[in-house]
Amino acid sequence: MIRLRNELVDDAAAIEGILDRAFGPGRFAKVSDRVREFASLRRDLSRVAMRDGAVIALCRMYDAAIGPQRVVYLGPLAVDPAVQAGGLGVAVTQAALEAARADGAAHVIVVGQPRFFLRFGFSQVPERQITLPGPVEARRLQWLGLDGADDHAPKGALSPLRAAN
Repeated sequence: MIRLRNELVDDAAAIEGILDRAFGPGRFAKVSDRVREFASLRRDLSRVAMRDGAVIALCRMYDAAIGPQRVVYLGPLAVDPAVQAGGLGVAVTQAALEAARADGAAHVIVVGQPRFFLRFGFSQVPERQITLPGPVEARRLQWLGLDGADDHAPKGALSPLRAAN
């Protein structure tokens, strides 16, 4: 039986193992890893999937800001390769987005596959709206408005993604 819950400090080693198996050593060279160097991990918004007491999937959330507005940065999202293709990625992502919405976040930013994130309502960030600490393929930089705004654009955009105050 699969159970979803928020991430705990004690999950760190299991999460690192899943990330190693899912992405390999190249994961440390990605722009998302640069974001995680300055953004604050929100374990209360992050979600893990558990089976038989073991973490098998995760969706991490981080506090960040664009201009004066707080946003949540989503990622990494990973499922243990031994159990992929069972909908766990969708389940942990949906649970993390619901937690962010309940926490009052207005926007979520992600660097990911558009085909996957479209199902949640993400759309491509218009070019030159947000800069990240490194190059990213424009189609992979996406955002989702959680506040009901039609335009998804954080107020005061045209800024670098940075640490939240």
